[in-house]
Amino acid sequence: MKSKLLSKKTVLILVAVALAVIVAGAFVCGFLGFAKDTSKKDAVSIQVSGYLAQGDLRDPLEEFFLDKLSADGYSVAEVRYGTSYSLTDDILEFVLAGKADRDLTEYASQLQTALEGAGIEGVEAAVITVSANNIEYAAQPAPVWRTAVGAAVVLVVLLAYVAIRFRLGMGVTAFAMALFDVLLTFALIALLRIPAGAAMVGVAVFVLILSALFESALFGRIRMLLRDRERDEAAVSMTAAEEVAAGAALSRNGIFAAAIGLAAVCMVGGIVGLCTGVSLTWIMIAALIGVLVCTFTSVLIAPSMYAAIKTASDARRAEKSKYNYASEKRRAKAATADAAEQAE
Repeated sequence: MKSKLLSKKTVLILVAVALAVIVAGAFVCGFLGFAKDTSKKDAVSIQVSGYLAQGDLRDPLEEFFLDKLSADGYSVAEVRYGTSYSLTDDILEFVLAGKADRDLTEYASQLQTALEGAGIEGVEAAVITVSANNIEYAAQPAPVWRTAVGAAVVLVVLLAYVAIRFRLGMGVTAFAMALFDVLLTFALIALLRIPAGAAMVGVAVFVLILSALFESALFGRIRMLLRDRERDEAAVSMTAAEEVAAGAALSRNGIFAAAIGLAAVCMVGGIVGLCTGVSLTWIMIAALIGVLVCTFTSVLIAPSMYAAIKTASDARRAEKSKYNYASEKRRAKAATADAAEQAE
């Protein structure tokens, strides 16, 4: 049976190209960072922080500041609620539409004075601070680091799971492919200048899970084929590459079907994003890249890599089988048992 795996030279070329893309993506990301989400503009906001009686004072404060900002010629694009990083202060933030035409630091002081003179029932102006803030929608490094740490943990778990459930060589291959998939996906995101934010952490998780599922489908079929052939005494002798190629062929239709379905979901989500929010479109495009990368590696790279590992493993096993590693006492006992059996 002729192996349908890619030739070693072709695989090396594909891996070399992919590694070049990863290096280029790392270079671009290191110097330029991920692309900025152009659907979100830098903005300024007026932030009211302090003890707001667990939200009971939000409504009167929000009404006061909305009226005051409107009277001063500002349009509010969004009102946000939250707490400070120290969890000691409540925050009421008014994101202004458009650019400010004056020094907002000075304007915040004027708002503070106006609040103190407003005499809103229940509001202690002395414990409330009004400040101006600049909002920058740049890609932040924190999500990238969280993704890296989380990915490292998932990769170790993936290696252990596949190695225990299948074989060690399959676990090593699955580990390498999952790492490869995430790096290649993020390199393409950086090179194509797809806006990346905190949501890209979800994309990384999606790629890791998808890679694990595709590799599990691949190795599940290969293991099933190997077991069937071990039970079939009349099975035609095949090389390791041919056995892996046969198992990979059995998994290919399922992987393609899953990839097509997920790609369709990503495209539909991208179209919905154009109507509801461009950020969703970028996330769907990034996820689509992940689907294509995982399909590429599971169909072309992973089988060839595992075939090489299995070939080396089979060669070592065959070499060991030439020698009897049993102790002298055990060999003598086995010889005595054979002699007794023949005497009977």
